[in-house]
Amino acid sequence: MEWLNRLQVGRGLIIIGFLAGYNSISATVRHLGNDVFLLVAASPNGPAHSWHHFLRELGGDFGAMAAILLIIFAAPRNRTSTAWWVMLILMIGFYAPFWVGTPFNSAYGAPNMSAEINHLMMAIPTLIGCFVIRSHFRGVEVAKAPN
Repeated sequence: MEWLNRLQVGRGLIIIGFLAGYNSISATVRHLGNDVFLLVAASPNGPAHSWHHFLRELGGDFGAMAAILLIIFAAPRNRTSTAWWVMLILMIGFYAPFWVGTPFNSAYGAPNMSAEINHLMMAIPTLIGCFVIRSHFRGVEVAKAPN
């Protein structure tokens, strides 16, 4: 069980959180082109506008996930505190939109309890994983190159 350490557990939790996102992505795909899910019913693009939001989300979400995976599987010499903070900021940017508007307007939250639970299933293991592996990201920062 030598291979099972905080780093491996944290990596596993982050990957589990990412995999839980499949439900959210598939729900978004089901909304594409559906008039019920239009942000603005009078949109000149009509149902096609939901594709814009889906593709923008997809690019941002997969970009953040790819960067986080790159960070957590980086060589030990690259696991610095700066890399850990970048990962945390990416995670906050990824998950905060689930809840950031809710205190101001409940319409900004999840449409139902199932979606809320799915959002929690995505965010909780990933954020816990981030903090579980923090001790592996306290390496010495690379010294600044002379000018």
